[in-house]
Amino acid sequence: MCLIGAVIFLRNDKSIFWKLNIAYLLLALLTEAAGSYMSSKRENNLWLFNSFVFFEISFIFIGIWHCLKNYLIPKPIIYVGLGIVYSIYFGFIAKDSIMVFNSTAVTVMSVVFSLYCLYYYYLLLNDEKFIEIKYHSEFWWITGVLFYYFGGTVCNLLSDVFDVRFGKSLTLRYAITIALNFILYSVWTYSYLCRAKQQKLQS
Repeated sequence: MCLIGAVIFLRNDKSIFWKLNIAYLLLALLTEAAGSYMSSKRENNLWLFNSFVFFEISFIFIGIWHCLKNYLIPKPIIYVGLGIVYSIYFGFIAKDSIMVFNSTAVTVMSVVFSLYCLYYYYLLLNDEKFIEIKYHSEFWWITGVLFYYFGGTVCNLLSDVFDVRFGKSLTLRYAITIALNFILYSVWTYSYLCRAKQQKLQS
């Protein structure tokens, strides 16, 4: 649904970041499909998801940079965040190999993304320029990121608490993950709609 929305609303967009959303969502879809296939064959697919995390880190940081650049020069804080997350990412792989899920890097990047999103809100609230939030594409894109990664951080840190089973296969943590994915992609789809409206008004 989100990929379809991105193609519909962003296919003619001239911004590199918004065009990257289409490529990222396509990569995410292909990764999930390949991971599911490998799982059905009882093959280790953790290396695949670890590889995807590399691109995930890059894309989300690009998005945060795009949203912050309206309020400050974002390079210094983006480079600091990138340095921290990628150091942990490659350090984990060097220590435990790419065949083990890189949970440490995922947790750290989720915390960093959440903090940067909150910083964006702070800058937005202190900006004197009037913005109609309900049609502001960057606000909604960041909001999707915050919901997803803050929720993911809570699940990772309290994994034992959420490891409650409903039936044989469904756990509370898995149900929350599905809900977080739904929220992320729904909010992002709305941000794409807002972006298309912005472009139409500016043309």
